[in-house]
Amino acid sequence: MKTFRKILVTNDDGIDAPGLRVAEAVAAELADEVWTVAPEHDQSGVGQGISLHTPLRVYHHGERRFAVSGTPADCVMFALAEWFAEEAPDLVLSGVNCGANLSDSVMYSGTVGAVLAAAHLGLPGIALSQAFVGDREAIDYTPTERHSAALIRELWAAGADRDGYQRACWNLNFPDRPVAELRGSRFTRQIGGGIAGPRLVHGTDGRGLTYHWLSFERRPGSIEHPQSDVVALRDGFVSVMPLQPTRCDDALADHYWEQGERPLP
Repeated sequence: MKTFRKILVTNDDGIDAPGLRVAEAVAAELADEVWTVAPEHDQSGVGQGISLHTPLRVYHHGERRFAVSGTPADCVMFALAEWFAEEAPDLVLSGVNCGANLSDSVMYSGTVGAVLAAAHLGLPGIALSQAFVGDREAIDYTPTERHSAALIRELWAAGADRDGYQRACWNLNFPDRPVAELRGSRFTRQIGGGIAGPRLVHGTDGRGLTYHWLSFERRPGSIEHPQSDVVALRDGFVSVMPLQPTRCDDALADHYWEQGERPLP
């Protein structure tokens, strides 16, 4: 018995990424109908960005399978406007990302950006990421492949509100361990402190012009908070993090709302 009627699958690593095939297989376990609309090329690090200065082009890659020349958020919006205008998918599944999307990286992740874009439009979404150490060409996606469907069903069963409407979106990260060594799942929080600051790698191109690669200085082992996603993976647990589409600090907004309007300084 399938849990869903239709699932939309996307990612940020591109239409040819191995992890996308894993996500499609997971979606096929869950849904009667799977649609894939993924970026034409790698869009890692674009967050929830959308294309405002270039047109979008779409390329057919098989039955209900398309590449879009844009970001993961573009793919979600394109799919909803083009193929789901009359009936939205039950779930947006993003991934499986090549590498973890943890703590400081969550806000930059295109994988996560896709599910946040879905949440802004009232659709539930789940981001899947597989951690790895070493060779990115030899990633073992087995933990994600083996346990994603059951975890998604569990979250879905527990996440409905009183009207039976799913509003939650989630960021799931799987540790780089053999399946037999996984200890379970753990609900986690986004804890900062792993990034020390930006770093520029300089170079010179064939015409003698300077270019710069942007990267980050990281603090290995700096995150020790017991509720953090980083610690969960380190301990051998799948990290299950609830996400929210708004960036507003609601508690602080409520605090000042109770004080009423104030004159301009």
